Amino acid sequence: MELLSLENFRFIDRDKAGANAYLDFNGRKIHAEFNFYLQGKQCLSIRLGRHDKEVETELLEAFIRENHTWIRKMVEPDIIRIRQERLDKMMQASQEI
Repeated sequence: MELLSLENFRFIDRDKAGANAYLDFNGRKIHAEFNFYLQGKQCLSIRLGRHDKEVETELLEAFIRENHTWIRKMVEPDIIRIRQERLDKMMQASQEI
């Protein structure tokens, strides 16, 4: 199993983000939702959300466990980006008042 891409990285809650993960599984492209638990600019934990039924939940959870470190490093720029976007929206809203 190989991670092809993470798309639509976005906030779900105050310190929780989600992304659509696309993985190569035996030559097929499968979709899974990854949930990221955040603190500041760091990702503390990654959990599996909804996913294609073609692949077992245990396999995807094992993939996350085995690749947790580099996935966390990979999403660091996205965390910074979405936090900045949220800050910009708050600043813009406060200026409109």
